[in-house]
Parts: sequence; C-alpha cells; structure tokens
Amino acid sequence: MAWQESVAALGTEVSRVFGVAQHSVVRVRVRNNSVDAVGSGFFIDASGTVVTLAELVGQGQEIRVESESGSLPAELVGQDSRSGLALLRTHPGRPTSFLPIASGKEPPPGAFVVGVGYPFNLSASPIVGVVLGSDRQFQDRLFCVSHLRVDVTVSPGELGAPLLNLQGSVVGVVMAVVNEGRWAYALPGKATERIIADVREYGRVRYAWAGVGVARVGDDRTQSPVIVTRLFPNSSAKESGLQEGDRLERINGKPIHRLSDVVDASFYASVGEPMKVAVSRNGKTKHFSLRAGERPSDNTGGAPGAPAVTVDTSAAQPVTAPPVQKTVGGGPN
Repeated sequence: MAWQESVAALGTEVSRVFGVAQHSVVRVRVRNNSVDAVGSGFFIDASGTVVTLAELVGQGQEIRVESESGSLPAELVGQDSRSGLALLRTHPGRPTSFLPIASGKEPPPGAFVVGVGYPFNLSASPIVGVVLGSDRQFQDRLFCVSHLRVDVTVSPGELGAPLLNLQGSVVGVVMAVVNEGRWAYALPGKATERIIADVREYGRVRYAWAGVGVARVGDDRTQSPVIVTRLFPNSSAKESGLQEGDRLERINGKPIHRLSDVVDASFYASVGEPMKVAVSRNGKTKHFSLRAGERPSDNTGGAPGAPAVTVDTSAAQPVTAPPVQKTVGGGPN
C-alpha cells in the first residue's frame, strides 16, 4: 500500500512539473535547402529568447519556433560549437512563459528528473528518468565540461529538451543520446547558464586560457595525481611562479583529483579574472594567481574553446561501449 501511494505521489509530481513546463518548451524547425531539421528548445525569458542546439540551427536559412500558441520566426543570436548550445531570438506579441535555470549544485546520482520535448511530429510530451552519474568523456567523445548521464528515453525531435528537477528548474539540456536513445547526456544547468551569459553579452562564448599544460599520473578513472607539464610562452602562467612538475591541488577552490576536475574547474574561469591555483611542491602547498586571457583561435595550447588549463588526454583508456548517437530531427518529424 505504501509503495503504491509513493508511486501515485511521484506520478502527481511529474504531471505537475510537466503541466507547468510544457508552456515554455518549443519545437525548433530549421529549413536548409528545402530540408527540415527538427529539435526541441525552451524559452528562458519573457521576451522570447530560446535555448536550443547549435547543431540543429547550424547554417539554416530559415528558423521557426513552434509552441502551443503558434509559430514564430526566429533569428540566431549566437551559437557555441564547443558546448553545442545556440541562442535564438523571437518577437512574440505577448510575454512568453519561461523556465528558470538551476545554477547551484548538479543533481546527484539517483535524483529524479522530468524533461519536456517534442517527439516526432507529436505534441509536447514528458521525459522521465533518473540521473546516473556525471562523465567528462564517453568513448572517444570529450565533453567541454562534465555532462550528466541520465536514464531517460529520448525520441527523435527531443534533442535540446530541458530536464527539470521537481521544483521546475532546468538542471540539464539533452545534448546527445546513447544506446538507440535509451539514455542520454545533458549539459548541466550551471554550464548552460554560463554559456547563455556570454552569448547574450558577446554573441559568442569567451573561453579563458591561462597557459598551463597538465597531465595525469596513472588512470584518470580513479583519483590520480595531476601535474603541471608545460608553461606556455606569452601567458600569465609563465611569469606566475608555477613550475613543471608541480602537483595540482585546487583551481579556484575546487579540489583536483583527476583531469576531469581540471576541465570542470577551468570551464567556469572568466576572461580577465584571476585564477587561484594551489599546487604541492616538495611536500609543501604553494598558492598562485594567474590572470586568464581569452584563448586565441590559433593558440598552440589547443583549439578555440579548449579549457583554460590545457589537458593531455593521450593516455585515456579506450571504451568498448556503443558510440554516442547525436542525431537531430531523425525520424518522421
């Protein structure tokens, strides 16, 4: 009896979250050379700004946003190929309902999430599941920041859908599906908020670069030391006092136990702001401050949008699981 009551209560919560969120979720239809690509997105403010996938909008010749209140033309504000997000602007005749983004801690494994997307050519539908964990890499695909691995079934047309906690705040955006859509990876809410802020202000994401190269010692699937392997010329790191061989302990207060910790900490570094770095050298902890600049596109430290601290992933262990399947608008949309 208690189990049945718990299931019934959970079902009520799902219905409540979906009932509110569906008014803020949209279908994004992009036409390019008479071919339509379809995905999902959601309003993030009352003026009609939409978050969706960069891969979906691409170089589309015509973008339209469809919701329960009708269809609106949309224009691209900016997109970020590294994170995979894009921001669209619409001009609705009245204020749009929108979804708040959770910027605090990521939901832990076992946390319940409710998504809303537009599968195929159908109306908005709930996506229900639980968080399985957080990964920086799946097989040979590296994420710009650790993504939530979520046990949700994602149908064609639902990439770009928001995942919400039971308070109705966005904790992730569905970015890729695995195992024929039976589970997915989602960009966390805090990372989404960071991307949105830069695109709104600059029309692009300004990724920081501090000029530090690091590598792990041992297997990154377990806690293993991360050491400084290179200080790039013409960077703040070169004059900071850091030395090759220093063992990283913290970046901006975040403990460093593996390479994924380095990537996650440096993802949120702001251009022009100091990065606080703590290292262990000869058994003593030393503290340094590096002013992060913007990574130039031709910088030898890595591609545009690479993390502020350049990581060497050449020792990554291969994974034999099925590959990530990132398909936008597949099926009869």
